[in-house]
Amino acid sequence: MSAGIPRCAFFAIVLRFNVIDCVSSSTSQHGTSTPSTIEDQQSPTTVTNSFTSHDDNTTAPLWLAEALRDIAYYLRAHKFNEYDRRYEPDAKLARREYYRSFPRPPLRSLHWEVHKYCDESLIECANYLRKRVKNTGLKRIDDTAAVIHEQQWNVRNNSKQIEIVNQDCIKMKEADDIQANPFEGPLERFQWRVTASYYLCWYTMKSHPFLEHLSDKCDNFANCLDPDFGPNNEDHRANDAIPYACALYSFCPDPCCPVEHLTRPENCWNMPDNPCFEANPMGQRECVVKRSQNTDFRDIILNRWNVSCSCPKKGFQWSSFYGICIDIDECVLGNHSCDPNNEMCLNLPGSFQCACKWGHTHDAKTGKCKASNALIHLILHNEEREQEKTNETLWSKFLRLFEEKSSSKETSVQTNLIIVSCTLVYFRV
Repeated sequence: MSAGIPRCAFFAIVLRFNVIDCVSSSTSQHGTSTPSTIEDQQSPTTVTNSFTSHDDNTTAPLWLAEALRDIAYYLRAHKFNEYDRRYEPDAKLARREYYRSFPRPPLRSLHWEVHKYCDESLIECANYLRKRVKNTGLKRIDDTAAVIHEQQWNVRNNSKQIEIVNQDCIKMKEADDIQANPFEGPLERFQWRVTASYYLCWYTMKSHPFLEHLSDKCDNFANCLDPDFGPNNEDHRANDAIPYACALYSFCPDPCCPVEHLTRPENCWNMPDNPCFEANPMGQRECVVKRSQNTDFRDIILNRWNVSCSCPKKGFQWSSFYGICIDIDECVLGNHSCDPNNEMCLNLPGSFQCACKWGHTHDAKTGKCKASNALIHLILHNEEREQEKTNETLWSKFLRLFEEKSSSKETSVQTNLIIVSCTLVYFRV
């Protein structure tokens, strides 16, 4: 017996591995390769959503501050004065409202050169952009507002000088609109400035420290001397004393207050364009754009902004996706006090409630849920059944193993012969 059992077990193991090898060989010969999924395919323009290490622990170069002011001016000119060159045939009738949103529909592809440099780091981006901006027709240093501040002029004492400078500024602007230097034309300039605005707005939302303050009076439309506001429009959103205000005003649209000019934030709350206007009563319509909640590059391109509005009902929060106040699901967020062992969380409008789990009952004395006697009986019964299963003999498991592994008639015959042989040896027949 002691010699027969190992020999039979050896034959059984050999047979089992032969069957497995046969199945594996058949699969490898007749199988087909799995096609790659969509996720495996790389898009032509891949944009990261996190900073690279290029700007980490880097001191700002001496040229950076001036470059950012020049870039902000040039992109501000796009934000307040440009129209969609792709679809608008008449410049006089075209809408110029990129202070409301980025272009709709978005660009089919980013400007390749802007993407190449701006996807690396802010410093690489600014270094590339400033070189292009230096060759444009109308630069910040030539704008009437910049000259007035540099020369410390005022309208009362220097009206003639201001008029001469402004006439030159307008001529350069008109020529620049047609020639679009240093680009191949107005259409490429449109693509270039939109892509640059995407990236600079993205870096602003990421709260890049080099964009916190631009040290410039950026409360102008980058359009020479404005006939209504003069060199400065005093828009409160362009106050450079507020961190990132000038960068937001120059690079990003304003989803909360999509208007060209705003002197007081209170004037915005009661405007129908305010996303918090319709769902909230008077006095509770304040809208906030939190930079930390708007850092996804693709969402920025598609104008999918996360704004925050106050909700009058307790237990509700604002949803930018639906544009209304929705119930806070305390159960999903884990903001509840239910015992995970005995209770389950039930979400209710504006609140939640704890309910006893299946097989538990509420104890009026303790005010908590406890396991019922019926559940205890079921648990003990299941433990007994599990114990019976573990008492199954090794020999019965051995027999069942070969019954499951016998997948063909030939293999089944071989298996049965080995089992019979082992049985005869086992009983010394």
